[in-house]
Amino acid sequence: MIPGVLLIHGYTGSPRDMAPLKAGIESIPGPVEVSAILLPGHGDAILPSFDPERFVPAIGSEAERFRRAGREIVIVGHSMGGILALSAVAEYGIVPRLLVLASAPNRIDGSHLDRWRIHSTGKTDVSLASLARMMSTANRVGSEARCGRYPVLIVHGERDELVPVEEAFAWRKRFSGPVRTVVVQGAGHDLFKGDHGGFAVDVIRRSAEDALHIVTEKEKESLLDLTSEEPSAARFLARSPGSSRHLANSPGARGPQGDPFEPGPIAETEPVVANIEITTRCNLRCAFCARTSIRREERDMPHDRFVRLLDLLPHAWRVTLVGLGEPLLHPEIADFVSEASSRGRRVTLVTNAVLLTEEMSHRLIDAGLDAITFSLDAADTGPASAVRDGASVEASIENIRTFAAVSSETRPVAKAVFSAVSSSTVPHLERLVEIVARLGVDALMLSDLNFPANRPRTVWKNVDERTRAVIHRSIRKAFSLRLPVLSVTGLEEFAPAAKYRDHLLIPPARLYERRNRRRFCLSPWQTLPVDVEGTATLCDCRPGEPFGNVMDQPFEDLWNGSRMRDHRRRMLGESPPGECAACPRF
Repeated sequence: MIPGVLLIHGYTGSPRDMAPLKAGIESIPGPVEVSAILLPGHGDAILPSFDPERFVPAIGSEAERFRRAGREIVIVGHSMGGILALSAVAEYGIVPRLLVLASAPNRIDGSHLDRWRIHSTGKTDVSLASLARMMSTANRVGSEARCGRYPVLIVHGERDELVPVEEAFAWRKRFSGPVRTVVVQGAGHDLFKGDHGGFAVDVIRRSAEDALHIVTEKEKESLLDLTSEEPSAARFLARSPGSSRHLANSPGARGPQGDPFEPGPIAETEPVVANIEITTRCNLRCAFCARTSIRREERDMPHDRFVRLLDLLPHAWRVTLVGLGEPLLHPEIADFVSEASSRGRRVTLVTNAVLLTEEMSHRLIDAGLDAITFSLDAADTGPASAVRDGASVEASIENIRTFAAVSSETRPVAKAVFSAVSSSTVPHLERLVEIVARLGVDALMLSDLNFPANRPRTVWKNVDERTRAVIHRSIRKAFSLRLPVLSVTGLEEFAPAAKYRDHLLIPPARLYERRNRRRFCLSPWQTLPVDVEGTATLCDCRPGEPFGNVMDQPFEDLWNGSRMRDHRRRMLGESPPGECAACPRF
């Protein structure tokens, strides 16, 4: 059955206002019927009185046409068209696959009337009686709480001159089910026109495509495998049902039942992993960090930007707070964790643990933290300070131990130590293993250094018989202490605990080997790194190479735009980028 999308224009508008959106939705792969409803009387020269008793049945009748044929629908209402859509849904018992409220007023009072008159100037005159009926209808519909039988997308212009953007967030309180709010930066009330129209069209088109997708049997098998190992994935899908096809077909989720991942220049799914930098500030000066070459102003991400990013990355089941700064320096770190967790996301934090007090441990766990990774390159002050200037390794170790104890007493949180091994820390690796094995963590992940600038200090370029012997001995020691030692090649695997055997450092030489062709890296096909300004970068390993801002550019133009397609193509070629060739997870 061909699904449908109903477009409902505003009271003073017409289907022409939604023509760009109609064209965008018609570009969705596969058959879809787009019905741009003309409200009764709107084809005449004189605007009819605002009359819900005429308008709502017209919408209900068109929806009934699809329902009688067993066809799924998405409903998009612009301005007062959103209010009319809600009325029709309630009155006719319509259950759309998705309801989109675009620039819809949650309430209208006396302060709104002048704006309505100004907005309609040059178009048509709106009578006082019609304004009164609009106010009554909008306030009645906007005040009603609704059960969550269908997902809702709210799209609103940041500079809406008619309906203040604050009303977009007021709508969230009216729905108990899955609700997503997208604010279009710089856009006014006529969302689909002008410089910002492409952004709004892109958001709704992609959302409609997700909503109309019918999950296949193979996708169901993939999701069943994933959710059985990762219960948080089931929680996420309950909050974001439109993410099913993205999660099921993502490289990290493809299990034995799925087709092998065969990457190409185009990413088949949107990012299911978001690595978000919430601060550029750091309390350490690590010798091998990209901060040594990338000079950036110190700043923290505002909370509202973090919220908007989550809404703009709806399929990012895994959200990792990581970047070129130390996340615990952000004064709202626990609030950020809570915000992402409340949306069903699996939230991970990467920290050097220097600031991880017992109080902070409780706050993060109470906020819903699912996993934490501790960066620890050596267990003694001398070698640690040589690679991490400013580090208090004793404090970090004690804080990791405390966090593990708090987690054990309150709620289980996945815990791992990540160590970037260099030629200067290899001699101290066995000591590190002995300490980590007593910290109560689940695993130790070892990685050789990345970034071309670090090549002279990598194990890869300095390996000799003595180095090999130390690495082999250290890993044997870890296994004897029941501490799994993992390769960085499993960094983006889903349900990692079930796949430990696939990524154990066996043989130990996997630590320092490099390959000329891509084998393990999944990042450009499922992961999006975003910096504190909302700027996307090619990879975590290439933080100095931005390719667009998620906040104000159509996402499809970024994720599958020319820059990313070229990057993926080069990764898969005979001569991959130098950054990839130097990366131990490539």
